[in-house]
This record gives sequence, C-alpha cells and structure tokens, in this order.
Amino acid sequence: MFSTLKNKIIALVIGLLVVSVLALGVFLRINQGQIALLKSDLASSEQSKENLQNDLTFVSGSLEVAEKDKENLLSSLSLLAKVLSDRERDRNEIKQEFAASNKELKQIFNGASDEKTKSWGTADIPADLNRVLERSARCANRYRHQDKACFPTTGTDQSVSSTTIFKQEKPRAF
Repeated sequence: MFSTLKNKIIALVIGLLVVSVLALGVFLRINQGQIALLKSDLASSEQSKENLQNDLTFVSGSLEVAEKDKENLLSSLSLLAKVLSDRERDRNEIKQEFAASNKELKQIFNGASDEKTKSWGTADIPADLNRVLERSARCANRYRHQDKACFPTTGTDQSVSSTTIFKQEKPRAF
C-alpha cells in the first residue's frame, strides 16, 4: 500500500493535514465558546450599566426633590421664626398693657371714696358667669373649633340649666 517513500510522505502530509484540520476545528470550537461567553458577559455588563444608569437617574431625581424640600423647609423656618417673634412681641405688649390696666384698676378702687364703687369692687361674681367667661376665653383659642363644648351640635336656644346665676359665689380679684 504505501510502498514508496513518496507515498509515505504524502500519507504523512495528509495525516498531518487531517490532524491539523481537526486541531483547528477543536480550536475554532473552543474560540466560539469563548466568544459566546464573552458576548453573554458583554450583554450582562450592558444590562448592569443600564440598571446603574436608571439608579443614577432615580437618585438624582430624589436628590433634586430633597433639595426643593430643604429650600421649602428653610423658607417655612424663616416664616415660622418671624411669626413666633411677632407672637412673643404681641404677648409682651399684652402683658405690659394688662399690668398697666391692672395697676390703674387698683388705683381706682383703692382711691375710690364712693361707697357704691367700693361695694361693687368687693362683690362676688356668680359662678355661672365665671363659667361662661372661662368658657368663652377658652373657646376664643382658634385651635378649639372642633371642641364640642365651644360649638355644640344641638341648638343654642335651650334655657340655662342652673338657677344660681344670680348668686354671688366668687369674689372679684384685681
């Protein structure tokens, strides 16, 4: 079959070519697998990049909203500080006016020579009148609009339940 040297060399070359073709086929198969693996890695990397970009967009939006909220809170804080300082100033003015009017009333009652004025100043105030005055003072607070004692659900055309309105039970104090 392979009697001559030439035939042997040809057979050897053909054998080497077959082996090299097989080796090349195996090498190409391995490279195709690596290429497919690299393509899947690239696709997952692109998906990760897209997810990170979406997260960045969401965080940026949240940060912008937080900055706007911070600015709103700062403006509200300055407004609240102004309102509180105005309220404190008004309270101090009211305290000063109350002290001055209380001082004037004491001077009037202490310096009064009229017996009628002195007896009126020392007379007791009826308990029901005190109750009405205390309730009206409490209900004057704007935060008590839901209080049933300040705003009854039924009509206000009912008669006064207590007949002690004309009794004098509590002394006036200045």
